[in-house]
Parts: sequence; C-alpha cells; structure tokens
Amino acid sequence: MNKILLASLFFINTAHAAFMIDTMSGYSSSTDSKTTTDISDVSNHIYIGASLGVKQKFFIGQNITLFTHQLKAATTNKVNTLELGPRLTYFFSEENVFYGTLGWNPYAKGKRTVSSVTDDISGYGLLVGLGAEVKINRNFHIGGSLNYHRLSISKAISASNVATSVSDTYSSLMPMINLSFRFR
Repeated sequence: MNKILLASLFFINTAHAAFMIDTMSGYSSSTDSKTTTDISDVSNHIYIGASLGVKQKFFIGQNITLFTHQLKAATTNKVNTLELGPRLTYFFSEENVFYGTLGWNPYAKGKRTVSSVTDDISGYGLLVGLGAEVKINRNFHIGGSLNYHRLSISKAISASNVATSVSDTYSSLMPMINLSFRFR
C-alpha cells in the first residue's frame, strides 16, 4: 500500500514538474614570479534535475563535476577528478532568475600526480553557488554564477597498489558561465 501511495505522489507531482539540464564552466589561474609558480583550476559541472512543487522553484537532481587542478613549478603537479552526487537548486523569484545551489558529491575519484608520481585518489566534493540566468527563449537560459568548490581526498592508492589514508583538500572560488535548458 505504501509503495502505491509513493508512486501516486510521484506521478501527480511530475505532471507539474519542470526539468532542467544546466552546465557551469569556469577557469581560474594565478602566477607568482618570485617562485615561478603557475596555478590553474578548471571546473565543469553538469546538472540534470526536476522541480518539486507546483511553483517550480525548488529543483533536485544529479550533479556531475569534472575538476582539474594544476600546479607548475619545478615539476608539474596535477589533480583530475570525476565527482557524482545529488544537487539542490532553489530559485528566489517567480521568474526563476536568481538562485542558490548546493551539491554534495560523495563519489569523487581520479588521479593525482605529485613530483612525477601518480596515485589513484578518492574522496568527496562539495559545491555551493549563487547565480542568475536570464531567458533567451522558451527553453534556453544563459547566465553566470559564483561557485565555491572543495575536493577532499581521503584515500590514495599508489602504482604498486598500496592504499594510504590521507587528508588533503583542494578549494576554489570562481566565477562561471551557465547554460541551461529547461522544459516541462
């Protein structure tokens, strides 16, 4: 009986649901001439979500993050990860222009190269952002956002298959360009 009730509520809500496919992409870099260090971060987020409620202001869905951090000094150190997890987006106005978003990626796996030694890494990620998207036509929106991304690495596995517990973090705050496709 409970399964029938939950399925009924889901199907009733999807009759009023809006769907969204949203991408956010950003790049930041910095250089230090004293230590001859170059740092660059590239972050791409893809979000596939559906609205809850009749007003279609609150969306829940799947977040996919591709993150690259690169440090060039005497050697090149690099981190590449794929992160997956749920993400919530809330629009503050009826026109669905200004929004806040929160993503939790319990799956974060990739590779890290430090001083020419490459390890497989795993951990989790966090995404927090504020942004605005304006309507170009009925389904297409474009905008910008300011996003904080944090990658926490908890395990590193060496090429010789030795696992090590670590506690390393990579954080970035960057502006991003948003492209969004929304439909019912």
